[in-house]
Amino acid sequence: MIKKLAFIILSLTLISGLILGGCTKETTKVTGKTEILVGAINSMTGGEAMVGGEHRWAYQKAVDDINAKGGVFVKELNKKLPMRLVVVDDKSDVSQAAAAAEKLIKLDNVDFILGTVSTPLNVSGGAVAEKYKKLYVTTTMWPEEFLAQKFTWVADSFFYAGKLLESSLKVLDAIPAAERPTKVCVLVPDDPDGQGFGGGASATVPKVGYQLALYEAYTAGTKDFSSSILKMRSAGVEALVVLCSSADGITLLRQMKENDFNVKYIWGAKGFWPVEFRDALGADSDYVVSDGHWAEALGQPGSKDLGDRFRAEFGKDKTSVTIGNFYSIVQALAMAIEAAGSLDSAKVRDVFYSGTFVAKGTTNGDLTFDKQGLSPVPPVALQWYKGDRKPVYPIDPKVWTLKLMPPWKQR
Repeated sequence: MIKKLAFIILSLTLISGLILGGCTKETTKVTGKTEILVGAINSMTGGEAMVGGEHRWAYQKAVDDINAKGGVFVKELNKKLPMRLVVVDDKSDVSQAAAAAEKLIKLDNVDFILGTVSTPLNVSGGAVAEKYKKLYVTTTMWPEEFLAQKFTWVADSFFYAGKLLESSLKVLDAIPAAERPTKVCVLVPDDPDGQGFGGGASATVPKVGYQLALYEAYTAGTKDFSSSILKMRSAGVEALVVLCSSADGITLLRQMKENDFNVKYIWGAKGFWPVEFRDALGADSDYVVSDGHWAEALGQPGSKDLGDRFRAEFGKDKTSVTIGNFYSIVQALAMAIEAAGSLDSAKVRDVFYSGTFVAKGTTNGDLTFDKQGLSPVPPVALQWYKGDRKPVYPIDPKVWTLKLMPPWKQR
C-alpha cells in the first residue's frame, strides 16, 4: 500500500511538473514579448514608387511618434510595447504584393500588416492575410471593391470611388455656370483600379450635370498617349478626369503640351499627388487639380506638425496630400490594440469589426469603422499653383478659388 501511494504521489508530481513547465514556457513566450512587429507592404519600386515614398515615410513617422510616447499599452501583458516596422517591397505588382504578405507572415512573423497604395495591390495582399487569418489594416482600397471581396481579416479606411469621381466634377461648381467646361473625358488604366474608379462614369458624369464625351481606357505604363489625345481632340473634350500613376501622369501632360492639346480643367487621382509630379513638370503642373486623402489646411489634430516635418525633411516648398491619411492608419491600429488589450490578431480584428470602434483624433479626423471593418472618409481636392497646393474641394472661397487652365501657348 505504501509503495502504491508513493507511486501515485510521484506520478502526480511528474504530471504537475509537466503542466507547470508547459505553462511557464508559454507564459515566458507571451510575457517575454518586447515589441509589436508591424509588417508594411510598400511600393518601393515600380510605377507606384513616388506615392510609395510618402506612404513609407508617414508609416515610419507614426511608429516613431507612438514609440516616443512609450509605445502601445497591452493590457494582457500589463505594459507598453514599442512598435517596429518591417517593410517589404511589392514592386507595384499584384503578384509581388501577395508575395510580400506571405513573407511578412511566414518568415518575419509579424503581429499585424499595414497595406499598400492601390486597390489591386491591397486586394492581393489582403487575400493572403485572409488565408493566414492575420489582421491587415489599410487605406487606398476602394470601398466598393473592399466590400465585394467580403473580407473578414481586413480593415479599410478610404473614400468610395463613386464619391471621388463625383467630387472630381463638383469642384467645378466654384466656376460660374456659363464658364464651366461641359464635355468630359474619363481616362483610366485598363486594370481593376481603373475599372473600379471609372466604371460608373456613364451614370455619374451626367448626374452632376456634365456630358461624358469620351471614356478611354489605356495600358498602364504606356509611353505614348497620342491615340488617346487624338480621340479627346475629336470628341471636343474640355475637361479631363484621369486616374493614373505618377509616371503615366507626367507622360500624359508632357504629350498634351507637345501636341498643343488644350483643355480648361484637368483633375487626376493618385498620380498627381507626389511632390515629384511637380518637380518633373515644373510650371506645366500649374492649374492641375489632384485628389487628396488629406489636406493640412483642413486642420485635423497633428496635421500642421506633420506637414512641417515633411517640409523640414524634403524642402520648404514640398507638400503632401497623402501623409496624414497614411499616418492615421497606424494610429488606428495602435488604438485598436489598446482597445483589445491584446496582440492576438483575432481580438484586434474584432475591435475593427465591432461596429463601435472609433479611432479618435487621428491626423485624418475621427475614423469610425462599421461592422464590415470599413471607415469611409470624404474626398478632398487641391490645385497645383506656383509650386503650392490650394484646397479646392470641399469648396471654400475663403481658402482658394479654382482657376481654369489657360492654353499652353498663353502661359
